This record gives sequence, structure tokens and C-alpha cells, in this order.
Amino acid sequence: MGLISEDIIKKVRESNDIVDIVGSYLPLTQKGKNFFAVCPFHDDHSPSMSISREKQIFRCFVCGATGNVITFVKDYEKVSFGEAVEILGKNAGINLSITKKNSANSPYKEFYEIYSIATSYYKNNLNTKSGEKARTYLKNRNLNKEVLDYFDIGLSLTGGLVSSLSKTYGIDKLTTIGLARDGTKDLFTNRIMFTIKDNYGNPVGFSGRIYEDRNDPKYINSKETVIFKKGTILYNSWRAKDFIRKKKEIIISEGFMEVIRLHTIGFDNVVALMGTSFTKEHLELIKNMKVNVVLNLDQDDAGKIATLTIGEMLMSVGINPTVIIFSKHKDADELIVNEGDSAFINAYNNKVSFIDFKLNYLKQNKDLTKAEELSKYIKDAIDAINDIEDDILKEVKIKWLSKEYEISEELIRNKITKKTNSPNITVKTTEPKKKQKYNKYDKSEIRLLYLMLNNKELIKYYENHLGYMCNEKRRKLANSIVTYTEKHKTFDYADFLCYTIEYPELDSILKEVMEYKHEDEYTMKEVEDYITNIKELRVKKQIETLTEKMKNTIDIEEKKKLASRIENIKKEVLKW
Repeated sequence: MGLISEDIIKKVRESNDIVDIVGSYLPLTQKGKNFFAVCPFHDDHSPSMSISREKQIFRCFVCGATGNVITFVKDYEKVSFGEAVEILGKNAGINLSITKKNSANSPYKEFYEIYSIATSYYKNNLNTKSGEKARTYLKNRNLNKEVLDYFDIGLSLTGGLVSSLSKTYGIDKLTTIGLARDGTKDLFTNRIMFTIKDNYGNPVGFSGRIYEDRNDPKYINSKETVIFKKGTILYNSWRAKDFIRKKKEIIISEGFMEVIRLHTIGFDNVVALMGTSFTKEHLELIKNMKVNVVLNLDQDDAGKIATLTIGEMLMSVGINPTVIIFSKHKDADELIVNEGDSAFINAYNNKVSFIDFKLNYLKQNKDLTKAEELSKYIKDAIDAINDIEDDILKEVKIKWLSKEYEISEELIRNKITKKTNSPNITVKTTEPKKKQKYNKYDKSEIRLLYLMLNNKELIKYYENHLGYMCNEKRRKLANSIVTYTEKHKTFDYADFLCYTIEYPELDSILKEVMEYKHEDEYTMKEVEDYITNIKELRVKKQIETLTEKMKNTIDIEEKKKLASRIENIKKEVLKW
């Protein structure tokens, strides 16, 4: 656990109720004293993850994922344990500025450091006399100082950054991370600078926009580096994620200005694609959020095609997005600047389902009064309906198409084909393991471990009456439970899960224990039976080992000794 003490970890865990935290990420349903959610750690379609407020743990009955509030955030956010502690510490008002990705233990510490310095340098430039023209340009675009500071927007001048930084970091490093070009020249000059940050809030790249009339590309972007992968980052996602969780909705836009403009009118759950295509990594990120998705892309032909592509990718993994539509203006930035906040809010409130957007798009450039073109449209519409994963939505659209164009439902259904192949989109998920068949000895060890994890009084009983497991991995877990209890003079499962972070080999056995179908109630007779079964297995293994030795020895005296040991073991068993 590195720099974080056990006391701080415990304080952070106890200050964040697991039901409240998981509920901020996922919709919860209460059943009895526990809460249930669709598990985000495998391709789940019905609530299989149980969250216990009493025990402060979660457990998936399908894939075996288990943990406390810290490990949930760690796995859901795909961050380190320390970063999860920091996230939850911030949530509880406990300041822990110790686990940033650009900390001393990061192999890219200097890269993050350089980009942080560059961000400050560009922001400072904007506030100098040399930045007056750029400030006027931004003011004319209705961007005030508060907004500029919030998004770390700055200004590159004719040069100076690279020559200054090279004295400390060397020109090769600045070239590698995309700040230098042609030896010692600045890549970005005389441009408004938009800072791009990764999912942890570290600056990793820039996009520079011209603000004067000149014959240059409108935008220049940082090249991809080891810390900047365009296909894995959505602009503003690090800042928007808390708002996305709270609103249970993400708005996907096409550029920086839509994100910035929408922030000024109260929409903070907005991210942008940064001019790149929507990737499989983006799709996985969105899918794991398990929130509603709103597409707010450009209204021109290219934007509509992008909306179709992204919408279809989302539909392929069971997400039914909605689409914001408006006329006259290319994007939300232009709409708000020219027609005001209410124009966008009205468009947002009247957003349409993706399938309705697609069905309307398919009508474009078709004269539906002509039989051939109407026939072509209906065929395209049937194909679009066939792509719908939601059976209820598919049924609704079949009936709509039949009624709208007076075509029999039977004809439409005959054209609907059963899908046999998955789309050519692969989203990584943790597939649930096939249920393993256990004998009575496996069941006894697994069940006994579960009871020990949930009933601290049984830990001492295990020590006094058994003290071992025959399976090596289960034995390690049992030993860890005993060691933890001896060290802390008590046992709390939620705290123990923090302790096991330092021992990754325990993770698989914890999952094995937790995915087994358990009852929380138990009797001592049941526990005694498990212990007897485990002892029996140990005896069987001892006898098998001694019998094998007897087979392999030609020494008569040794055979007699081994036979005697086997006999003594059997006599001991009779005393149980």
C-alpha cells in the first residue's frame, strides 16, 4: 500500500458507505437488507452483484468479483489502489495528494512534469501584453477568464518554451513527447492552446488553434506518445466523470468548443472526441459507465455520418443512445452563441432515439411518392430495425413501420433475420467463469473459508480444531486470515480486503470462495462436518503417498515401516 498507512485507508473506507458509492456509479435495487446492481465486471444483463451495507462489501454471484468500497472504485475506474483511496478521500473531505499518476514512482514522471510546466507557461502567456489580441479573440467568442482558467486554456507565442525547458530536460525528451520540432523549435507558435488531460487529470497533450488570419492549418495537435493515446482519451472525461455518474448520462460531442460552451450553460457531463474516430477503447469506456448516452455531434453531413457510426457501435453492445438535433447551425457552440442557451436546452429536451434518427436519415434524398424509392427505404428501415438488440424496442418499431406504410407485420417479420454472428466490434469484458464441479472436500474448504471471512469467531475455532487446508491456494488464504487476525486482534472482512491488495495471489481464491453459492446461516454441526471432511482428505492423501512409497521400494523392512504408519493413521482416524 506504499505511502498510505493502514489507519488512513481504514478511515477513508469507513468514511465512504459502499451503497452510496456504488449507487453513484450504478442503479441499485434494494431486496431485503442488501442492494443489487448489474455487475460492471462481466457482461451482465440482470442484477447479479449484491452490495451489503452491513458488511460494507460487494459480491457478484456470477463472476465472483468481490471487494470493499476502495477495491470497487479501483476496479471500476481502472486506477491503482492508492488512486482509489485518493478519490474516496476527496469524496469524504480527507486530503490525500499522494497518489497522482505523475508521482515519483511513475516511469513517466518527467513527461507529466514537462506538460504541467508547459500548461502553466501557456496560461501565463495569455495574461501578458503579448496575449492581448488572443484575449480579445476569446472575449469575442464569449469566453471569460473563469472559463479559460477552468479548462486550462493558454497561448503559445513565437517560441521560448522549448529553449527554456531543454536546459533542464534535454531536447530529445521534448521532441519525444511532441513539444519540439526541427531541432530546437517550438511545435506550437501563435496559437490558442487547449490542454488535453488523461483520465486522472494529468496534462498529456495540446491542441493549438489559430486566432489570426493566416494560411496555416486551423488546428495542430500533439502527436501520440507513451502518455497520450487519442483513441483511449475523451476530452474533459477526467473532469466530467463525477457529473456523469451523478446525472447517469454522458453527452458526446465532436470538439473542444462544444464541451466548453456547454459548461457555460450548466452541462458538465460532456466529453469530446478530439477529432479522432470513436474507437473500441472509447466504446468500452462508455459501456462500463452504464449510463445513458446522448450524441451531440455536428449537424452537417459528416457529423450525421459520425452519429450513425457511433450510434451503431453503441447499439451493438446494448446501448440505445439518443441524439440532439437542430437546424441552421453546424454545432452546439454556434447554436448557443447565435440563438442563446434556451435554443440548445430546447434541442436537448427534444432529443430523439437513435433508431428514429437513423430512420429519418434513411429518408434523405429519397422521393417516397415513388414506388421504387419507397421500397428501397422500407428495405433499409427493416435492416435498421433488425440491428436493434432490445427485443421490446424492435417490436415497437416493427409495428410502427407496418402502420406508417401500410405493410403487413408478417411481411416485415419475414424479412427480419435471426442474427448468428456478432458485430465486428469487440469490447473487452470479464466473462464469468464456467461453474466448476466440486467434490465434498472442495466444498468443505470453500464453505469453511467463507464462514471464517464472515464470522470472526470461527477463525479461532479453525485454528484450534484444524489449522490447515489441503488445497495450497486455500491454505494461503486461511493462513492470511489467521495472520491478519493475530496482528489486528480482530477481523473485519472489508478491512481485510485492503490487506490482500499486497498479495495478488489471494485474489483468485477469494473469487472462487465468493462465487460459490453460500448461505449466511450455519450451525456448528455443519462446521464440524467440514473439518472432518478436510481431515479425512488429509488422511487419504497421506495414505496415498505412503502406499506409493511402498510400491516403489524393494526394501522389506521399509515396506513394513510404511505399512505400520498407514495402520497407525487409520487407528487415529477411528478416535475422531
